Amino acid sequence: MPLGYKLLISYLLLVLTPVIGIGSYAYVSSVRSTEEHTRSNLEVAVRQIASNVDYRLKDVVRSTDELYTDQTLSRYLTGYHSGWEKYSIMSQYILPRLENAANLPDPEVKLSVYVSNPNVGEFYYNESAGDVRKYSLFHMDRIENEDWYRRLKLHYGSYEWRQVGNDRTDASISYLRPLINYDTLQLNGLIKMTANMKYIFSDAGSGQLGEDSILFIVDNDNRLLFISSRNKVKPDLLPSAASDYIQQPDSYMQIKQPVTNMPASVVAWIPYSSLQKNSQQVRNVTIGICLITLILLFLISLVMSQYFARSFQKLIASLKSFKEGDFHKRMPVQGNDEFAEIGSAFNDMASTIQRLIDEVYVVNLEKKETELQVLHSQMNPHFLYNTFSSISRMAKLGEIDKLHEVIRSLARFYRLTLHRGEMIIPVEQELQIAESYLDIQRIKNVDRIQVTYDIAPEVLESESVKFILQPFVENALEHAWYDDEISLIIRAYREGADMIFEVEDNGLGMKEELIGQILEPAGQGIGYGIRNVDQRIQLQYGRQYGVAIHSSLGEGTLIRLRFPCRPYQSVQDES
Repeated sequence: MPLGYKLLISYLLLVLTPVIGIGSYAYVSSVRSTEEHTRSNLEVAVRQIASNVDYRLKDVVRSTDELYTDQTLSRYLTGYHSGWEKYSIMSQYILPRLENAANLPDPEVKLSVYVSNPNVGEFYYNESAGDVRKYSLFHMDRIENEDWYRRLKLHYGSYEWRQVGNDRTDASISYLRPLINYDTLQLNGLIKMTANMKYIFSDAGSGQLGEDSILFIVDNDNRLLFISSRNKVKPDLLPSAASDYIQQPDSYMQIKQPVTNMPASVVAWIPYSSLQKNSQQVRNVTIGICLITLILLFLISLVMSQYFARSFQKLIASLKSFKEGDFHKRMPVQGNDEFAEIGSAFNDMASTIQRLIDEVYVVNLEKKETELQVLHSQMNPHFLYNTFSSISRMAKLGEIDKLHEVIRSLARFYRLTLHRGEMIIPVEQELQIAESYLDIQRIKNVDRIQVTYDIAPEVLESESVKFILQPFVENALEHAWYDDEISLIIRAYREGADMIFEVEDNGLGMKEELIGQILEPAGQGIGYGIRNVDQRIQLQYGRQYGVAIHSSLGEGTLIRLRFPCRPYQSVQDES
């Protein structure tokens, strides 16, 4: 995996860990805070609804207080009156007091007063006839046999909220208080204020706390008293009968607020799904912020990783150039950070290595030139001795033409090999050296040497290292010749950007083991001249160039020399 990807992955891990951790904590905290805030708001709303219910209940209680605390009304209802006095008390005090008490709360409230005194006449309204009055006066014997009345435990100062008579059918509830005889402090009757529950609990409508929320009233035994819109509530959430107990569903949150003036509570059920809507909004916002943060940090990480990766790539590219032999490569230096210090140190090291390599190269080149001169000195006496012996023989035999041709070829050979002492010469001159040497050898061997030249004209003006072709020609004549005649083919041509010399013979050939020994740097005492040519080419042009040998025993040998094809420029032209 590239270093840039490794850096990017490490940066992303460093970025993802805190962002995910902080994002998760922020999400959980925000959801919890939102739920607590929502619950707090809902509790406030439920308390406000309970307060409004209490306010209406206080109207009912206040209305009954007008009658309960009226001692004059108590004496009139317990005393004995007749004739005009009875009528006057009834019409001028008792009925007006009942009317005032009935009209104090909402008109939906109905007042009924029951008295034990049979001397008091009854008064009641006719609701079917459209009578707008909502108060009545009855004798106690109307209710004494009712079950609900017998279960009452009223006494001085007590009261009860209860559904009695037709209250359950009419969706009403009654506030019951005793009527006291203040002379004896004995119960003298009953005050019953019946209120429609739609009026009392009008604020407890379903949906007021949000969509799918449920508001209802239960008594202290958790029995359902009132719900405004039963048909809008799922049937499985509420009991079929109003007197049944209710149980909180698992999918709803319950908020319960007691009512002060009634043994009942306002209950709110809010589905958790509605709370989760706010949580989902918080989640979406949190995820959005985290994604934006991650994208920004990813871009920053990408830029940083690319910056460091580019710096490393520059260093790696320079090192690869060194590995490939290009010691002129330098690393660009910018800024004052650690990479700039590495670049400066690398460039200094490269300059030092280049200088040392140049020094070693010059020394080796001089060494190879010295070795070449040694080869010349070793070759010249032997070559000259054999040549002069041939000249002497030709003179004795009177072969003047051959003698003249040998002397001319010998003079040409030495003129070309010693020409100006240059180590780089044209290809044409290198071919002429080999040709002069072969001319001498063919005359000496009475034309038993057959030579074919295959030279591409466009390479004649290219440069060549001096004296690299003749040693292979000489080597073929000395070691490959085993028959009466030997054939040589000398080729010079261009292959791509390279110059190729080939010397091919049909001689004895070589084994693979011998080829390896010849080209091995250790040498083992054989192939010194061949290795000298190979090393001189590599010193001049690089290790990718040099000498290659292809040979099979009994089939001949092909020597191939490869070096760059460059136009020749003489030392005088350069100066």
